[in-house]
Amino acid sequence: MIRKPVELSATLLTQLRAFEAVARTGSFTHAAEELYVTQSAVSHHVRHLEQLVGEPLLHRLHRRVDVTAVGRELALDCSRGFGTIRDAVHRLLEPRRADHTLTITVAPYFSARWLTPRLGSLWAAHPGLDVRLHHAYEPVDFTRDDVDGGIVWGSGRWLGSTSTRVLTGALIPVCSPAMRRQLPQRLRAQHLLGQTLLYEFDERHWRSWFTGAGVDIDETTPLDGRQIDDSHALRRAAIDGHGVALFFRGLIEEDLEQGLLVAPIDATVDPGSAYHFVRPSGVVPSTELRAFTRWLAHEVRARPWV
Repeated sequence: MIRKPVELSATLLTQLRAFEAVARTGSFTHAAEELYVTQSAVSHHVRHLEQLVGEPLLHRLHRRVDVTAVGRELALDCSRGFGTIRDAVHRLLEPRRADHTLTITVAPYFSARWLTPRLGSLWAAHPGLDVRLHHAYEPVDFTRDDVDGGIVWGSGRWLGSTSTRVLTGALIPVCSPAMRRQLPQRLRAQHLLGQTLLYEFDERHWRSWFTGAGVDIDETTPLDGRQIDDSHALRRAAIDGHGVALFFRGLIEEDLEQGLLVAPIDATVDPGSAYHFVRPSGVVPSTELRAFTRWLAHEVRARPWV
C-alpha cells in the first residue's frame, strides 16, 4: 500500500500544537488556557489528529489525560520541532543582544514549578537583564546549543561543563489528603507496602526508600509499583489519589503548603541525581551570567528545603 505524503498544512500544525500542549500539561483545560482557545477547540483538534494517525494518542481518564506510547513519541518530536521554530523566529525578530540577553536552557517542569515563579525577583534586582528560557528535556551541549547556561537534571558531571547544584534530588512520598485519611493514623513506613506506589524513574528508588526508613525489604519483596515517566503526570496522579508518589522534595513544597498533597512520612531517598546549574568550562562568564548565577544562589539559600 502506497501512502500519500502528509501535507504540513496550517490545519495540521494547529492540531499538532494542540496535542503537544495537552501531552505536556496533562490537561485539556491547561492546554486551552495556554493556547488562548476553548477546551472544546483543543479537543476537536486532537480528535482530528487521532483520526489522521489512525489510533489513539491520549487515554482520556476521569480526571486526567495519559499519553499513549505512540502519543509520547509524537509529543516529544513536536516539542523539539516547535522549540526549533520558536528559536528561529526569536532570532529573526529579536536579535540576540550579547551585552544584555541570556539564554538559559531548563527542564519544563523545573521551570514551571521553581524557576519561572521566581523571575520577578530577578528582574527586580537586575531590571536591565533580559533572560530567554529555552525549555528542553535533553542535557545541554555547549558545543551544539546556542545557550549561556542551563539547569539540568543529572549527576552533575558533564564533559565541557562546570556545574553547581541548584536543587537536591531527594525524593519524598506524597499523596492526596483523602488517601492519607485512609491510612493508619499512626503511620509507619511498612504501612505503605500495601499501597500503589508511583514513581518517575526507577522502582528501586522505592526499595531504597523503604530500606532507609527501616523496613526489611529486598529485591524479591513484591511492590505494587507503577511508573509514570513525566513529572506533570506523576504529580497529577498523586493529587487525584491514584497512589503514593515518590516526588522531588524541592518541587512539591507549594503543593504541601496549599494542602493539595501531604507527606505521610517525612523521610527521603537520594536517587543520586539532582538539578544543577551548568555553564561551559574554560570560558569566562559574562557580567550578565555572573549576575544570574548570584541571583540563583541567593534563591537557593532562601529556601530551606533545597
